[in-house]
Amino acid sequence: MSAPPLQVSRGTRALRRLLRQAVELRDLGLGGFRYWVTRRMASWQSDLVFAQRVRIRELRRAHPRLHELERACRHATAADKDSARFARLQAVEEELSRTGKALAGLGAALVGSEPEKQSALRHKLAAFEARQRTLSEEQAQLVRESPTRRELLRLQAELQRVREHIGLEAEEARLATLSLHQGQRSGRSGESFEELAVRETWRTFVPELSRSQEGLRVLRGVTLGAARVELDQLVIRQPRQPGQPVEVLALIEAKRNPNDLARGFRLRQENLAWFRGDTGHYESEQYRTWYFRSGHFDREAVHEQDGERFVFAPGSFRHFRREPGDGPYLRRLCFITREGRLDGLSASALSRIRHRLATDERWEPRSETWLRELLRWCQSLVEPVEAPDVLRLYCSVPGRARQILVVAR
Repeated sequence: MSAPPLQVSRGTRALRRLLRQAVELRDLGLGGFRYWVTRRMASWQSDLVFAQRVRIRELRRAHPRLHELERACRHATAADKDSARFARLQAVEEELSRTGKALAGLGAALVGSEPEKQSALRHKLAAFEARQRTLSEEQAQLVRESPTRRELLRLQAELQRVREHIGLEAEEARLATLSLHQGQRSGRSGESFEELAVRETWRTFVPELSRSQEGLRVLRGVTLGAARVELDQLVIRQPRQPGQPVEVLALIEAKRNPNDLARGFRLRQENLAWFRGDTGHYESEQYRTWYFRSGHFDREAVHEQDGERFVFAPGSFRHFRREPGDGPYLRRLCFITREGRLDGLSASALSRIRHRLATDERWEPRSETWLRELLRWCQSLVEPVEAPDVLRLYCSVPGRARQILVVAR
């Protein structure tokens, strides 16, 4: 059963609609930034991980004794590192850790071992247990002889009691569980969007690239053994003569979050320069691998998919050319993304801002000093080219805006 048709928009009108709603974080003043932060905070409150981090932040702010103990532990840790017994204590602790892992491995092996091997395994197990006892005794003696280590252990125990008493241990455990589940959901969502993007490539881009679909393939995750290269999709035509290089008709980036368009655009500009031998626009050292020893795309490379081998050579990318006047590579560089709010910085940068807002214990949105500091930090995360810049660039060249597909949510 075929998937239902998607609501997809493209062209200048679609991109300008996104741009009208975009925020240019690099240009915001304090008032505009305060409004942006307020709106973002409101939208993030529904995120369980964000809300849990805020809960932990407020819990920590409400218990100054916690901070006192944490500072005391940091000072005690530094004093312990300077002590005469520290080096030997550290060595003993590391060996105890290795011994514990060995014991766990031997115990597991003994459970599933054949009868004739059990005697030897038990002998090894007994030797490691004896070693563990010897090390534990030495560790205890070293601790008795080290005032700084005893003080550190005392403070750490008190800190642990306070954390448990105020509920911080339980709240942090809940955060870890929520974060794990969120990461799993995000991974599944990313895979789902990749599948969607491939279907849309076949439905929209492929018919426009060639009247005949003979020999056409959509390749995914193409790396060719090169550094800094992992292409989401390549539309290629296989040659009629087996073993000859393919012809690349289009390079397509799938970005579930529209704020990541610029990150993909910047890297693909560099990659296309490398594929085309445009040496002034990439650093060969960054592309040097065991296969491409020169750091240049100067030999054939193979991509394997679904049991087929696809040969690539420099001539495979002949259709990609810069815009006039040493402009960027736009022709045949396409994007598929979802409709969404543009914030003028990447999703990863936005994630860093979200994390800081949820965890900054100095949180004081009414303080102009605090807000200015936050604004400067946020603007430091903005790259010279961000998603709104990419959309404007594609709108500025006739026909290029149709190379970006925007899928409705």
